[in-house]
Amino acid sequence: MSFKDIFVLPNLITLLRFFTSLFLFIFFNPEEFNPVSLISIIAVIGLSDSLDGVVARKYNLVTKLGTILDPFTDRTVFILLLLWMSNFLNKSFVYSIFVREFLILLGSIYILLTKKEIKVSGKGKFATVLLFITICLFVLNTLVEVPFLNEFSYIVIFFYFYVAFEYLYNLVFNSG
Repeated sequence: MSFKDIFVLPNLITLLRFFTSLFLFIFFNPEEFNPVSLISIIAVIGLSDSLDGVVARKYNLVTKLGTILDPFTDRTVFILLLLWMSNFLNKSFVYSIFVREFLILLGSIYILLTKKEIKVSGKGKFATVLLFITICLFVLNTLVEVPFLNEFSYIVIFFYFYVAFEYLYNLVFNSG
């Protein structure tokens, strides 16, 4: 890792997302925004979650710093978003995600200690997209009633856990 890796475009995107989100979460309250603006903010945070990785792979700009910085930023911004948005969300939805993220943290420590590698699957990316959509639906629910929102959120949580357990299984039984 070198200092110049900070200035590689995908890492700049990651850092911009991190510091912009921190600024937003510290200095603003979500209730200060109308629901449409809030949904837009959540969508931008969600889209930027993938942008850095797409740019890194497309332009061959993957760095060691980025492989650490991106997942750290993704998890941190997501947890802070949940805390920031907690008044809009079903509490069991929030608590379930916190439990899952704690399990992922333990898995990440295991990966670091054993130097194993694990690939992100399309299912993981899809689960993350579903989480951002669910958060947007909870905000939309403040304007119009979204039918079966709680049931949908439970299905999303179930899928989110399924992906985590699939990663764990592959890590323990299918990696060298």
